Amino acid sequence: MKTNAAGEKVFYADYTWKELDTLDRSKAVLILPSGSVEEHGPHLTLASDSAAAEAVTAEAAAKVPGCLVMPCLWYTPSVDTSNYTGTVSISSNTFTSYVCDILLSLYRHGFRKLVIANVHGGAKTALDVAVREFHARMGTASKAYADDFFIHLHNVYVPAIAYLGEMTEGKDWGHACEIETSLDIYMDSDRVKLDETPEEYIPWREGLEWYIGDMRAVNENGIHGDATKASVEKGEKAFKALVDGLVEILEAVRKFNVPPSSR
Repeated sequence: MKTNAAGEKVFYADYTWKELDTLDRSKAVLILPSGSVEEHGPHLTLASDSAAAEAVTAEAAAKVPGCLVMPCLWYTPSVDTSNYTGTVSISSNTFTSYVCDILLSLYRHGFRKLVIANVHGGAKTALDVAVREFHARMGTASKAYADDFFIHLHNVYVPAIAYLGEMTEGKDWGHACEIETSLDIYMDSDRVKLDETPEEYIPWREGLEWYIGDMRAVNENGIHGDATKASVEKGEKAFKALVDGLVEILEAVRKFNVPPSSR
């Protein structure tokens, strides 16, 4: 079992219910990874996002005492890529309700700090709505939201965007690209078909980058970037940047004092 420097188990699911029952759950920092089951070109597996979410959160949690990594959200909204064979896309309503139920369970058990570590762009909006829906459900006559459960939605790539952009040799990056391919090579090169790495870009309409549409209708391989420029060296640098960004958030949340319940 993976442990941190203090000898604490890192994975939530490795605990028994009695072990969790004895924890100071109001101070523990839970981490909920969010990935996808989604096409990532002809060279990366459907597990690419979820594998990255699991690896980054495990590494970060091992560096910060009192953090527990929950099982990853594998099935998430993937509307743009849903026409590529293999992608499993969950409707936003179903996903939002599902995540909200997870939050309600954690709240019931006395956990008061959670970081959602999201790797998948298609889940960002639904995760934000789920957190807001949870707070709305827990609102009272005097307060519109629950302020005694601190939930931070951390989109893992965001703090490192500038750094990763400087590292990129292709003309752009974003999906199954130079960066994601490099990460997969670094994490597990057996998951990468190095002889099938393509270069292809979504033909954006000027001023409308990342609009929602059927990616397969305009993109043969299901990628946006130049995967031929990927390397293990870039993957190692990218992985460290993503971990460092999450560690910074975990340290801040760990020190944060959640106000007591007012209900």
